[in-house]
Amino acid sequence: MKSRSIVRRLIITILLLELVSVVALSTVALFHERHERFMAFDVTLRGHADSLLGAIQEDEHDNLVIDKTGLNVPPRDVFHVQDETGAIIGQSPNWGEGPSSRTEEHRRDPHSPEGFFSLILNGGHYRAIRTSATRVIDPDEKGGGERHKFTIIYASPTHRLWHGILEEVAFYATTSLLLLAVTGIAMIWLLNRGMAPLRELAAKASTVSATSWTFEPSDEVLATKELSPLARTIQAVLKNLEYSFTQQRRFVSDAAHELKTAVAVVQSSIQVLALKPRTVEEYQHGLNQCHTDSVRMEEIVGKMLTLARVEREPSPHEPAPQTDLSESLRRTADQLASVAEISGITIQLPHLDAAPVQLSPQDAEVLCSNLLLNSIQHSNPNSQITATITKQETQIELKIEDQGKGIDPEALPFVFERFYRSDPSRNRQTGGTGLGLAICKAIVEAAHGQITMTSTLNIGTTATVNLPIAGSAGL
Repeated sequence: MKSRSIVRRLIITILLLELVSVVALSTVALFHERHERFMAFDVTLRGHADSLLGAIQEDEHDNLVIDKTGLNVPPRDVFHVQDETGAIIGQSPNWGEGPSSRTEEHRRDPHSPEGFFSLILNGGHYRAIRTSATRVIDPDEKGGGERHKFTIIYASPTHRLWHGILEEVAFYATTSLLLLAVTGIAMIWLLNRGMAPLRELAAKASTVSATSWTFEPSDEVLATKELSPLARTIQAVLKNLEYSFTQQRRFVSDAAHELKTAVAVVQSSIQVLALKPRTVEEYQHGLNQCHTDSVRMEEIVGKMLTLARVEREPSPHEPAPQTDLSESLRRTADQLASVAEISGITIQLPHLDAAPVQLSPQDAEVLCSNLLLNSIQHSNPNSQITATITKQETQIELKIEDQGKGIDPEALPFVFERFYRSDPSRNRQTGGTGLGLAICKAIVEAAHGQITMTSTLNIGTTATVNLPIAGSAGL
C-alpha cells in the first residue's frame, strides 16, 4: 500500500482552501470595483450631458446650436443632440454614422426615456447616457422665450475604466497570492513543528517488537492533549501484552518441564525394572508407579486444556450460561467428602440460599472443586473447612476457609500464577499441578468477577470469590 503523509495532505488542503479564498476575494473585488467605478462614471456622464443641455443657444439666424465656448468635452467622448422634431442640434466629430451596436438601455424608471447603456462606436466600447430634458431658450425675450425638448446621448470610452478596474483587482489578487505564499511557508513550518510529537510517538512505537517492549513516550508527547490518551493507551496495552507474552512463555516452559519430569520418572521406572529380573511383586510395584505417573501426566494435560477452554473468548452468539453456585458447591463438597475424611477433615456448609451466577455448570464445579481441593491439601489433619455463600445486593460472595499451615506472605501474590508452588515438594505427595488456582482465576475473571486469597501462617487460608448475580446490570 502506498504511504500517505498527513502533513502533506493537510498542507495541500489548506493551500487549496486559501487559493479558493483568493479567487473568491478577487471575484468579489472585481464586482465591487466595477460597481463603484461605473457609478462614479455614470455621474460624470450625467454631468457632461447636463453641460451639453446648458450649452444649447440660438445663433444670429435663430437656429439652435451648441455653444462650445467653455464646454469641456474630452476628445474621445462622443455626443449627439436632437430636438423634439428629430433635427440634429449638434454632435461630436467622431460620432460618424452613429453606433454600430448597442445594448438594451438600463433605465432607472421604465416609463422614462432616460437611461444608461453600452454601445460600440468606430470599433470602440462606450458607456452612454440617454436623457431627455426641456429647456427654455432666451428666457429674457418677450413672452418668456421658447420651450424646446431635447434628447441628448453622451458616451465615453470604457477602456480606461476597465483598465483601472483590472489594475485594482490585479493588486488585490497579487497581494493575496503573496500572503498565500507567506502563510503557506509559515504553515508548513508550523505544521512540521506541531507534528513533531506525533512523529516522535510513531518512531517510539516502531521500535516495539516481540523481543523489545520498551515504550516510554516523552514528556512533550504526554503534555500534548491530543496525543496523551493515545500514548498512555499504547503504553498500557504494551505492558499487558508483554505480561501476557511473558506468562505464555513461562506457561510453555513450565508445562514442558512438568511433562518432561513426569516422562523422565516413567522412563526411569521402566529402566529400573529392565536392569535385572524382578519378582512379580516388584514388577507390580513398578507398573503401579508408572501408572501413577501416567495419570499425573494426564491430569496436567487435562488441566492445561481446561485452562485453554476457560480463557477462550466466548462467541457473541453463544447464550449466556447460568447456574446455581450453591448447588454446585453442595454437589462438589459431597464428592470430596471421602477425600477429606482420609485426613480427618470435615467440610462444613451452612445454610446455602440460591445463588444464580453467569457460569456454566461445568465451570462452577471446577471452581468449587479446585478451591476445596486446595484447602484439603493444605489443611491440618482433623481440622475443619468452612464454605459459605452470601448473596449481596448485586454480587454473590463465595468464601472457603481452612485451618491449615497458611501461605508465606512472600508467596501469597503469586498463588494464582500458572505452575506456581509455594512448596515444590508437594508435587508428588499431593498430586498438585500448580494450575488449579490459575484455572479458578480464569473462570472468575471470564465471568467479570474477582478472586482473592488471604492467609495467616499456622492459622489458615481464606479464598474469597465475588461474582455478579446473573442478570444484573453490566452482564
